[in-house]
Formats: sequence, C-alpha cells, structure tokens
Amino acid sequence: MDPSSARGRGDQPGLRLRLAQEVRRVSSQHRQLDALHGLVARALERRAPAQARTAFARFRDALDAHMSLEDELFFPALHGLRPALEADLAELVRDHRRFRRSLEALARAFDDGDAAACAKGLASFAAAFSEHEQREERLIARSPGS
Repeated sequence: MDPSSARGRGDQPGLRLRLAQEVRRVSSQHRQLDALHGLVARALERRAPAQARTAFARFRDALDAHMSLEDELFFPALHGLRPALEADLAELVRDHRRFRRSLEALARAFDDGDAAACAKGLASFAAAFSEHEQREERLIARSPGS
C-alpha cells in the first residue's frame, strides 16, 4: 500500500488547522448574527421603521457574508476532512439558498414599509435560521478541529 494513500484524507494537518480557525469564526458569527437580529426585532417593536430598515440591511449583509464564508471555505474544508458529511453539508448549502430568497422577500416588505409583515417574516425567518444554526453547531461539534 502506498504510504501517502494510507494517510487518507483525514490526516491533513494544514486543513485541520484551517478548519479549527473557521470553527471559531463561524461560531462567533452565529452570535453576532443573533445580536443583529435582535436589533431589527427591537426596532420593529418600537415602531421605528427607519432604524428597522437600517438594522435589517446590516443583518442581511452580515448573514450573506457569513453564508458565503461557510459555502466557499468552511464547508469545503470540512468536506475535505470528513467526506461522509457530504449530504449534511449539501443540505446546509440548500438552506442558504432558501435563506437568501427569504431575505429578498423580507427586504421587499421592509421597502414597502409593512411593519406587520416585517415582524411576522422576521420571526419566521429567525425560527428557521435558529434551527439551521443548531444543525451547523452540532456538525461543528462532531468535526475535527473543533
């Protein structure tokens, strides 16, 4: 047996180090996104539409950047170390596509100034995203480098 093939995909110290860094970044970003969501929700509760739109724009931009980081760096690195997670990772990427579409619909509600639709849409989005974050965190906990 070729010694390089005996090591397999799981013995990649550089990739493990990179993944450990990304694990910390992803977890930190989850907390930041939760805080940004709270800003939007509180602005809606106070009936402050301009503040809500501004907070939503920040939340949306941060979430898009976060999902791009996961899709382009974190998930491929994790897949490199744990190919068996391919189906789980593909599902998370599909979630990201759905979240982006949901954010577009929410942005239209904010542009229309429909506070009730914004609050309802934000609550629905937050519930779905929270479940998604929990699945990611469980996957992170099982990953090498965490």
